Amino acid sequence: MRAALETSRRWEAEGHRVAAATLVTVGGSTPRRAGARLLVSSAGDTRGSVSFGCVEADVAVHAREVLHSSRPRLAHYGMSDEDAFAVGFSCGGTVEVFIEPWAGLADRLGGIPGESYLGTMATVLTGPDTGTHGLLERDSGQVAGDIPKALAEAVAAEAAAAANEEQARVVQHGESRVFLEPVVPSPRLLIFGAGHAAQALTPAATAVGFRVTVCDHRPGETVPSRYPEAVQVLLGWPDELVPSLAPDRRTSAVVLVHNPEVEDSLLPLLLATPARYIGVLGSRRTHAARLDRLRAAGLDEGQLARLHAPVGVDIGAVTPEEIAVSIAAELVAERRRGPHEEQAAGG
Repeated sequence: MRAALETSRRWEAEGHRVAAATLVTVGGSTPRRAGARLLVSSAGDTRGSVSFGCVEADVAVHAREVLHSSRPRLAHYGMSDEDAFAVGFSCGGTVEVFIEPWAGLADRLGGIPGESYLGTMATVLTGPDTGTHGLLERDSGQVAGDIPKALAEAVAAEAAAAANEEQARVVQHGESRVFLEPVVPSPRLLIFGAGHAAQALTPAATAVGFRVTVCDHRPGETVPSRYPEAVQVLLGWPDELVPSLAPDRRTSAVVLVHNPEVEDSLLPLLLATPARYIGVLGSRRTHAARLDRLRAAGLDEGQLARLHAPVGVDIGAVTPEEIAVSIAAELVAERRRGPHEEQAAGG
C-alpha cells in the first residue's frame, strides 16, 4: 500500500489523475490475494496487477471510466459470469475488484504511513460513505482520513485483527461493507555470517519484501558496499548484536556462519527471542552434531524444533545463488502461512 500511495502521489505531481483497482474479495482458485492492486493513470501508465493478466484489460477499462466520472465501482469476475472467459478469467475462482479515484488520497490520510506504522487502511466499498478511507492505528486507535468516526469505531476490532494476522478482509456494518487492508512494517531478515551466500541472499530476500540486516564479527567481511540492498551491515559478536536488534515476531534470522563456536553462542540467543523463523546452513549430519551440542548446553527439544535446518527448500542447491533462491522460497512460505497453520505447527 505504501508503494502504491507513493506512485499515486508522484503521478499526481506530474499532473495526472489516478485510479486504483484493488482486489477486495477472492473465492476458489485465484492467482492473487485480497489487497493486490493495479494503478492506472490518466496518461495511460499502469503499475501492479490484480490477477497477473487474467482481467487486467477489463479492469483498466473500468478504471478509465472511473477517471472520467470520478465515481467508484465494484467489478465482479468469476466462472458464474457468462462473460468470464471473454475477459480471460478462466482459473475457476471469483473475485471482486473495487475501482476508485485516488485524488489526493495520501494527503487525505495525513501522509503516507511510515515503515514502522502498524494498523489498517479501511476503504468503504458500499453504503452511504462509499469511497471514503481511514488509517486505523492498531495500538492507539488513532484514525486519519475521511471515513466517518462512528464507522471507524465499529470496525476497529476487526481492523486490529487484520493487522495482527496480516490478512485483508471485508466486514459488514449496517449498510456499509468495509475493506480492511493491513499496513504493517516490512518483515526483517537478520543474516548472521557475511560472505558469498549472504551477498546472494540479500538481494533475493529484498526482492520478496524483506528488510535485510547483515551481521558478522569479522571486519574484513562486513563491508557495506558488498550488500547495497541491505538496510544495515553490522560488525559485532552475537552477544552484542542480538540484544540490540531485539528480534520480534516479524523477524526472521538465517545463520550462515560455518563456525560451531559462533553458532553455539548465537543460536541460544536467537531461540530466546520470539523470532518467527530461524534457519541454519549446514548438512543433515552437521545439524545433528549441532543439536547434540545445543542439548548439552541445556536447550530442550521444543526450542530445537524451531530451527529450520538444512535451511531452505530442498531444490538441490549448490551455488550461493541457488542457495539464496532456496532460502528466499522458504522465507516466503513461512511468512505466508495462515494463522491456523501457525497454530497447528505450534507457532
